[in-house]
Amino acid sequence: MTAFAPWAVHARSIVSPTGGTATKQLYFASFLLGFTVLISLSHGGLVLTGPYLAALGVLAVATVLALTVRWESLPLGWGALVPVLDMVSVGLVRDLMRESSTATSLLVLIPALWMAARLRLWGVAISVVAVTALITAPSLVRASHIDSLTIAHALLLPFTVLQIGLLTVGALALLDGQNRRLAEALTEKQALLEGAASSQRLLQNIIDSVDVGIVVVDEEGDDLLMNRAQRRIHALATPAHIDDPDESQLLLRHPGTTTPIPAAQRPVRRAVLQESFDNYLVEVGPLGEGISFSSSGRQILDGHGHRAGAVVVFSDVTSYLETVRSQERFVAAVSHELRTPLTSVIGYLELAREDETLDEQTSGFLDVAHRNADQLLLIVQDLLADQVSRAGTEELTLRPRRLSEIARRAVESAAPQAREAGIVLEADLEDTPELPLDEKRVQQALGNLLSNALKYTPQGGRVHVRTSVRGNQLELSVVDTGIGMSMQEQAKLFTEYYRTRAARDSAIAGHGIGLALTRRIVVAHGGQISVRSRPGRGSTFTLRFALDGAETVETAAGRPSQAG
Repeated sequence: MTAFAPWAVHARSIVSPTGGTATKQLYFASFLLGFTVLISLSHGGLVLTGPYLAALGVLAVATVLALTVRWESLPLGWGALVPVLDMVSVGLVRDLMRESSTATSLLVLIPALWMAARLRLWGVAISVVAVTALITAPSLVRASHIDSLTIAHALLLPFTVLQIGLLTVGALALLDGQNRRLAEALTEKQALLEGAASSQRLLQNIIDSVDVGIVVVDEEGDDLLMNRAQRRIHALATPAHIDDPDESQLLLRHPGTTTPIPAAQRPVRRAVLQESFDNYLVEVGPLGEGISFSSSGRQILDGHGHRAGAVVVFSDVTSYLETVRSQERFVAAVSHELRTPLTSVIGYLELAREDETLDEQTSGFLDVAHRNADQLLLIVQDLLADQVSRAGTEELTLRPRRLSEIARRAVESAAPQAREAGIVLEADLEDTPELPLDEKRVQQALGNLLSNALKYTPQGGRVHVRTSVRGNQLELSVVDTGIGMSMQEQAKLFTEYYRTRAARDSAIAGHGIGLALTRRIVVAHGGQISVRSRPGRGSTFTLRFALDGAETVETAAGRPSQAG
């Protein structure tokens, strides 16, 4: 390729409309000299005649001018001088070779095209005038007989030069337009590239300024963008003996455990597998030095709605989780310390209420104290059960039980509360097959659902409990005509300590643990819990247990529940 570079430069000079005067002239002079050599082989005397030598002299002058003059510093019109001199030399040669004058006249097209390319329409005009004056006019003067055929024959060459010149000018005009549009497109592309690079730098600076890790990956999982915080997280997750680990080799564990997270369940891989998720907890780094992160992933769509990759965000929640664990330990300790004296208080209150000598007012005071102590004990028990369930330290005691029977006992226990509140409590309990259930825990879950339904249903309302068998599932529904809740509230309903706005604004007592605990109990049994509700139209809570999942639950008996 290097050897052909000089020839490529010469070729560009020959076809250039404005530059390369010397190169064009050398090309034409070489062509005419070669033509002269061929003539001398058979007609040596012809090239030694005065007109032919004059033609060679004019050619030499034109060549010297082309090689020595700095044409780029002169006005554009001076560029016509060299091709006009070439036309003079062609005219002199043609005048000698009358027998082959037509073929010799074609040589004039080379300088004519040159001028048309350099001066455009002015070049065409000069070429036509020069050809007419140097070739057409002399041929008419020497003609022995002039008629219309002779004139037409003589004018053929200038008309040919005119047509070819105009076609050349038109083609060059089109080429100039294309070059101009191409230059504009290149300028616009360069501006877009510079703008994209600027936006990329701005985006990188922005995401580098935040203290959460951000990584953007393409459809195959290759990194497209990563901020400074994420690079630190990646370095923490990289094993010491591996320079460029893949996803499965990174040090990622479930928080508080030594169990590595399977590759398909890791945040970036989940995002690559087209999952979107929130608050997925992982622990990153070597054992004993790990940092806990909450990760969230979202899919990226292009302008046509097609998937273009994913973005995953990692937020350090180590301090938050430690605070939560400290609070849980505190709540568990306080609850445990409260339960024993509360049980004793309730026992003594029950003994005091049995005294038949008490007056009505004192008896009423004891009833209120007993009821509130019972309520407080229930809260303490829920707090303790919640901590045990979250820690996974309680074993389920599974026995074959009918869900319909447990529901019947729960309804009977809630009946006094319903009568006192002026609410109709109904039950439609279809006999259900036996399932391996922890009766005490399921009773607690149903009690929480019924207690909530009764608390948030106004006087005169209804609460309906129903059990049924649907295909391979057992269903239990608690339907109330209470205050209901919005979709946003339903999404947070099973979160610990969460209470809806209506519950917070009302005077109804509650601590926000019951439903979270209920969900964990249901999930620990391999079941599901869902809610449907509309503000002012009541709520429906539904528990579902798979009949064909009984074997799985039986296998899980005696193991700590991992629900949550």
